[in-house]
Amino acid sequence: MSDFPQPLLHQRAPDFTLNAVFPTGNWQPVTLSSYAAAGRATVLVFYPLDFSPTCSNHVPAFSRLAADFDDLGADVLCVSRDSVYTHRAWSRELGLQVPLLSDMTLSAAQLYGADCPERGQTYRATFVIGADGKIRFAHREEDSTELTLSAEQLLTALPGLLSGPSSSPRP
Repeated sequence: MSDFPQPLLHQRAPDFTLNAVFPTGNWQPVTLSSYAAAGRATVLVFYPLDFSPTCSNHVPAFSRLAADFDDLGADVLCVSRDSVYTHRAWSRELGLQVPLLSDMTLSAAQLYGADCPERGQTYRATFVIGADGKIRFAHREEDSTELTLSAEQLLTALPGLLSGPSSSPRP
């Protein structure tokens, strides 16, 4: 993990609207701020690419725990630069139960300091956004093959992150 600049902590999460593929295979636009408006927290997971080795373990872990995150009042949104067509194929292949958002221009990733344009993808980064719309936690991997924060670790830490002050880097 790196010590990337964290000016977003304690701040309102930058809003965006992206097309999202849902577990049904259908897609529609999703606006990040709509989750806070509905009184829900959001776990925002940026990952480099569908069908890549580490991502094929990382995203399914969040998918397996989606109901547990939901029980704690948080929705999981996973974002990469892949198209909705690629997302739909990958979601079907792995049986994913979380929405996959398509950020083909890396515009949302750029808002969060998760864009890596020299590689044409995003960094692996995770943000917890409270129901108040403020960023409570931020974590980013410098090496896209590394995974130092698991979905299980984040789930365990989530109640404290949502009730306490914003924090970083480790839950």
